[in-house]
Amino acid sequence: MQVKDRSLFSLSWPLILTFGVGMFQPIMDSWFLSRTSEVAAAGVGAVLPILGALFMAIQAFSQAGASIASQYLGGNYSRHARVTQTMIIIGSFLLGISMTLLILPLSSSISKWIGLEATPAAYAEEFLFVTAFGFAFRALQTTYTALIATHGLTIWNLIGNIITIASNAILNVIFLEGWFGLPQLGVRGVALATAISWLISALFLGYILKKKLHHNTKKSDFKRVRVILPDWIRIGLPAAAEPFSFQLFQIFITAMVVSLGTIAMTSRIFSANLAALAVILSVGLGSGNQILVAHLVGAHDYNKANRRLHQSLIISCISSFLIALSVALFGAHLMTFFTDNPEVIRIGAACLWCDVVLQPFKAANIVITSSLRAAGDSSFPAIVGSGMMWTLGVGSALFLAFVLDLGIIGLWLGMACDEFYRSIVNYIRWRKGRWKTLGVM
Repeated sequence: MQVKDRSLFSLSWPLILTFGVGMFQPIMDSWFLSRTSEVAAAGVGAVLPILGALFMAIQAFSQAGASIASQYLGGNYSRHARVTQTMIIIGSFLLGISMTLLILPLSSSISKWIGLEATPAAYAEEFLFVTAFGFAFRALQTTYTALIATHGLTIWNLIGNIITIASNAILNVIFLEGWFGLPQLGVRGVALATAISWLISALFLGYILKKKLHHNTKKSDFKRVRVILPDWIRIGLPAAAEPFSFQLFQIFITAMVVSLGTIAMTSRIFSANLAALAVILSVGLGSGNQILVAHLVGAHDYNKANRRLHQSLIISCISSFLIALSVALFGAHLMTFFTDNPEVIRIGAACLWCDVVLQPFKAANIVITSSLRAAGDSSFPAIVGSGMMWTLGVGSALFLAFVLDLGIIGLWLGMACDEFYRSIVNYIRWRKGRWKTLGVM
């Protein structure tokens, strides 16, 4: 059965579990760090949006290339698909190395730019410096994941992520407890465990791509790069720009939270880890839908692509709301997993109720934006969406937090406003059907 003829559920359920397992990694790292020091967990958590910005750019760029490969596969142009895959692998590896060279000299400055001081800044700097050496492995892991999913073999991505989490957990224990005669490495150990787990996962997924999908790079592929490269740049650069802008927006929000004090910062880090649980289903469905839409656009079956989007949209919005509501209901109890500070628990639990408002609109944005990218219409969410984010989104967050004096609650509700504005505009864009004319074939 061709990928475009498969059901949304058959493609998405391994992706849902994959993202669920993947989102467990920062939660697990926060837990290990909190066992060392809550200040360490807060300091590292404050700079995670910076890593998120870099990784989201890599992921979006890789998925844009994978969507192009999917369109070629949907249109039965297998040679073009293979050339695209080769180009993505090489390009993302070079991008990962470039990001390492960017972060290493800036690691001592980044924490200060977002307002961290003294001990939290030192922990953040140490974590950034060590993990930077693993960026190329993370880029390959992300790219292999996107390419394997493009061919519908999403179960292997789940296995790859389980390997990542398992190796990360084992290495965290080894480095933090000082097993096998090693010194207890603290924050450095958590960072080192993360980087090595990326390497292990990249090696496994690279093996799967070669053995299961029989991907081999040929010299003739490089001659055809000039044919495909313009489309990858046209779709990939805007596709990377929009999530990068979103992560910068998260860094801005984090800086605002830091200005409210250590209690607010710690509350936000721990509650954000729990809030991530609500995103799992919508991200998995959005990714499965992105694969289907790309294949269907390649086959010029636009009506079915439209039906797929609406099916994913309804399911993801409802499910994310229900999950966010469930997390909020047990929020105070869940916060004790990270801390016993009553003020942190109180503020974090209140943030989780704000997340109930945010998640349905976030789910809508994930599904619609990924579908627009899959069809080749990545410029609109990048330009219009980012513009709205830095005007209406920022304005709403600052007004609620500092004019109405709602503090961190206002910042969280401001993020909900941003997701609402952009989801409405992106849906209008989809309904107009411009995406039907922007594919690569």
